Amino acid sequence: MSIKINDNLLKYFNSQTNLSLFGNWVNDLKTLQEKYANALPFEHVIIPNFLNIEYAEKIFKFFPDNFDTWHKYYNPLEIKYACDDINELQNDLKNLFYVLCTNELINLFSCISGINDLEFDPYLHGAGLHAHPKNGRLHMHLDYEKHPYMFKERRLNLILYMSKDWKEEWNGQTELWDKDMNKCVTKSPVKFNTAIIFKTNDISWHGLPERINCPLGIYRKSIAFYYLSNLISKPVQGVTGDDGTGFRTKATFTKRPNDPDYKQMKKLYDIRPLRRIENEDLKRIWPEWTEEIF
Repeated sequence: MSIKINDNLLKYFNSQTNLSLFGNWVNDLKTLQEKYANALPFEHVIIPNFLNIEYAEKIFKFFPDNFDTWHKYYNPLEIKYACDDINELQNDLKNLFYVLCTNELINLFSCISGINDLEFDPYLHGAGLHAHPKNGRLHMHLDYEKHPYMFKERRLNLILYMSKDWKEEWNGQTELWDKDMNKCVTKSPVKFNTAIIFKTNDISWHGLPERINCPLGIYRKSIAFYYLSNLISKPVQGVTGDDGTGFRTKATFTKRPNDPDYKQMKKLYDIRPLRRIENEDLKRIWPEWTEEIF
């Protein structure tokens, strides 16, 4: 994986004042700080009107409709399209990622979250543009813990919804579950220009596990951005990772209490912390699976 953030371009944005691109929330950090700290099942805050409306409309306009070159996840755990090649995007869209990397924005999110050593991820590992089609899903999971290319830890997730006129019956809400995965505590609905920001750690179970029921040709579009800090977690003996360090270096998935107990799914859950699930895995483990099946 290559570094996506150009140092010279980032220096330019760091030399500018960028807050005019955002909504009024930038002037009410104390309220957001309190909401974040007191939220259940873990620290998070939902911010409507994340971007100013003019800029949000530009991002909506230039969000790609052609996903042919995007990476596609297609398996029972996750059906989604992803693109992190931001320097090939239209400038307004590309520049949003650079602005989110600036010291100005990092300081805002440090204030809200109380995490003082936040920093951006120059690799944008797992971040970028995401789109979920009809029958898309993302099962309940914990994000990676240790960055695969840096001795850093993922600490804060930002998801910005970019779909307009999304209907509740189409599903796609981001669900936050309790630490023991017994129940869903809250849901973040898909609302245009609304962001959810939440701490990521060893209890931050989240996902969009209900199969998306939108019409063909409609997509749940979002922008994902993640912040890192110095590695503070301790390695855990027996944790399955792909580098043998005892840290999660890939997402760890699990079932909900009422999900069917498919033995095939269990095998896929065992693979996913080590690597992505490939077509050969599906042919071997679950050849009869289709996206209409759970």
